[in-house]
Amino acid sequence: MTTPADPTTKQCPNCAEQIQEAALVCRYCGYDFVTLSRPQPPPPQQAKTNGFSIAALVLGIVWIYWIGSILAVIFGHVALNQIKQADGRQTGRGMAIAGLVLGYIGIATLVLFIAAVAFASEV
Repeated sequence: MTTPADPTTKQCPNCAEQIQEAALVCRYCGYDFVTLSRPQPPPPQQAKTNGFSIAALVLGIVWIYWIGSILAVIFGHVALNQIKQADGRQTGRGMAIAGLVLGYIGIATLVLFIAAVAFASEV
């Protein structure tokens, strides 16, 4: 760090660091000497919808011979886990839950169907 008496440096008004006299932007804090403004934080990123939550909802609605129901449950759990880990960068929790509910209903219907076929074949 150079001394303040050095004529080739100037002090940043934002962070008080010594920088080159010819500098247009402070390398420590980003203060812009041209526009005399503090650095602006980047705009917040808009949350994106999780793809697994969309897939869970679609597969929960369209059972596809119950394979869709099983995949809806799997994708729904994966989506909820990813959304939880994303810390607000992903949305779609409601779709994932709806896909899970529809998937579990589909699986329960499959179990009842298998039980009915098994019971009917015994009679």
